[in-house]
Amino acid sequence: MRRLLLIPLCVMELLLFAGPGGLRDNCREVESLLVIQTMGLDDAENGVTLSLAAAGDEERGVARLKADGVSVTAAMDRIRGYSYEQELFCPHVGRLLLGERAAEQGIESTLAYISRSPALRLDMPLFVVRGGRAEDAVMNVGSADRGICDVMQMIEQDVRRRGESGLTTAAQVYRDTARCGSALICALEPGPASEKLEEGGGEGGGTPLSVAPAGYAVMREGRLCRYLTREQGIAVGFLKNEVGPASVEVKDRRGSTAVLELCSGGSRITPLWEKGRLRGFSVQCEARAGILELGGRGALRGDLDEDYLTAQLEATLSRWVSETFQASKELKADFLGLAEIAERSDPRAWRGLGQAFVDLLPELELEITVRARLSEIKDMK
Repeated sequence: MRRLLLIPLCVMELLLFAGPGGLRDNCREVESLLVIQTMGLDDAENGVTLSLAAAGDEERGVARLKADGVSVTAAMDRIRGYSYEQELFCPHVGRLLLGERAAEQGIESTLAYISRSPALRLDMPLFVVRGGRAEDAVMNVGSADRGICDVMQMIEQDVRRRGESGLTTAAQVYRDTARCGSALICALEPGPASEKLEEGGGEGGGTPLSVAPAGYAVMREGRLCRYLTREQGIAVGFLKNEVGPASVEVKDRRGSTAVLELCSGGSRITPLWEKGRLRGFSVQCEARAGILELGGRGALRGDLDEDYLTAQLEATLSRWVSETFQASKELKADFLGLAEIAERSDPRAWRGLGQAFVDLLPELELEITVRARLSEIKDMK
């Protein structure tokens, strides 16, 4: 029996390792691969500008490449033509940065390219560079041995931990656009690096650049139409029950600034139906926050101080939630997924609306209730 098994195994080995196109011929040395981790897309005069970056190491430093093309494929082919020293390897692309103008012109073709490309993953996060171009971030952020890949890795960790923004993958943007007509993408704001990095950073030298999270980019029908602020990003977290730590500044009874840290919370959104007509939504939010600073004082001075701070926190969160809903109404962009909530609550009444939900959105009323609770940070931990 063992001898009989050896024959098919030998044949399989010959098929895999022998001859043109065999597995052995397709094996590549790791040292010959340039592992691309960050990709940027911008508009160009006759197509697109594609920028790529690989993480740096002590020997080779950061690799940055860019090229224009009539399409992403053409730009990629052009880059490959000038990188014969190392072979581009893209299955590990961990993020895609979109320039502001490219996002304004529309990302439908970009999402289609990601879904079709065998080298790109649908679960990679998307970002919009607010007020700038993706190529500037990819090519100029960081130093000679620490580039955009390292910076973005830290940013993504921070965004996952905090509650001021969120990561949205290409698959999520595609799904939300198909379902709701709108989607949110994490926005990045470029600016000077907080610390002076060693000379030689970036493509053009000069002042080192960096990027930081800056709320959300609102995409309506695949096009950038507005940004949400950091505060509105916090409200999105409550409305989607994805609350993370975030600091909130309020005034105490003496007019001094107190800093609170949101620790947990969420919301319940209830459609308000009236005789088969959708009148609006009731939003009930709950928040739990810890006390970080008290305007130079060490502790609260009685229940009145605590009640006042709690009321200030509730009013602040209520305002942020209201502003976020107002942005949705003004843009006719259902980036909060309200249509799905309304449809699930009463399918029969939903079928009888008689008009598209986004056209009805500006007329909807909003009832907001926020209940907050304060504690000492150490007690909460």
